[in-house]
Amino acid sequence: MSLIKKLYIAGCWVLSSILPVDKKKVVFCSYYGRGYSDNPKAICEALRKKDGKVKIVWLVKDEKEASTLPADVIPCKYDSAKRVWQLATARVWVDNCRKYDRVKKRGQYYLQTWHGFPLKQIEKDAIDSLPSDYEKGALRDSGFIDLLLSNCGFVTETLRRCFWYDGEIAEYGSPRNDVFINGDHDATKRVRKSLGIPENKKFVLYAPTFRVDKGAVDCYAIDAENLRRASEKRFGGDWAVVIRLHPNVAKVSEKLFKYDPEHIINGTMHADMQELLSACDLLITDYSSSMFDYALSGKPCVRFANDLKEYIKDRNFYFKYDEIPFPYAENNEDLITLIESFDTDKYYNDTKAFYSRLAFREDGHASERCADWIENKLK
Repeated sequence: MSLIKKLYIAGCWVLSSILPVDKKKVVFCSYYGRGYSDNPKAICEALRKKDGKVKIVWLVKDEKEASTLPADVIPCKYDSAKRVWQLATARVWVDNCRKYDRVKKRGQYYLQTWHGFPLKQIEKDAIDSLPSDYEKGALRDSGFIDLLLSNCGFVTETLRRCFWYDGEIAEYGSPRNDVFINGDHDATKRVRKSLGIPENKKFVLYAPTFRVDKGAVDCYAIDAENLRRASEKRFGGDWAVVIRLHPNVAKVSEKLFKYDPEHIINGTMHADMQELLSACDLLITDYSSSMFDYALSGKPCVRFANDLKEYIKDRNFYFKYDEIPFPYAENNEDLITLIESFDTDKYYNDTKAFYSRLAFREDGHASERCADWIENKLK
């Protein structure tokens, strides 16, 4: 954003201070303008079911992101003066990332959902790897928050310690995880239709996280074809592999993998990660918090991390990598062996013990609790 536009937006915030609050308006945002996704999406869905009179606005980067929204949700461009007006007149803000240029008025409320279980260090704990001005903006954002979400005792302690926040934290659970408790047959159908996967075929989802060095691609070099065959051997049936790289490295996907419509499928551009997780039958990831979400479904999850030593140097973890209850391999040969010998009973017992130790609270009703909180503020 140019300096002139920044000054213009700042001026809009000053002028907006005199605008009245619309007591029926809620403004949602996910990942700085991404489309209908993550915790905000789940909360929005619950709110839409409760009260048709609520005016719902969603901040989006562009028309492509806007196209993912339901017909009754109003898109607003993230990088625009109109965004200032929408936020300045909303009763409630719902967001899963930090925001720095807002001005909160009396009578407005801010629900911060965050965006995943913290395997990697976050916020104050990771301050050395963050921009020099990050703390100033984070302090401002935390000062506006009225409710911060958590899904377990460990997350509550972590957020309290390192989020520069001393307000209310509610262990409602993670709204985006309700789907793993309740199931969503419609989401599964949408995914299969979008990717061209028939109902009688199972699929592995390979969904690694991104690296700071965007040029590092060897870390994604999974043997997809042998992975597919190992899944068929261990679990039976006809299988496909869906590759879902992080959007930041989407361009390397076509260079790394030989796709075909039946067996190795490119799912990188599918908008909703939770839908992919809900629909797949086996997850392969590396350092992504998605593993902690997905395992709530009871379906198997395996980690493939061929750059573990290098990654740990870049990002410190809250847990030792081998303390996490998902089996892992550091090369393709070991990964295939791990899949073929996957111990379902051990996996179930290990994940159950891990969730119990950290006092996880996930019962499929987090979205409803958040919608109730919003409804109360609107009244």
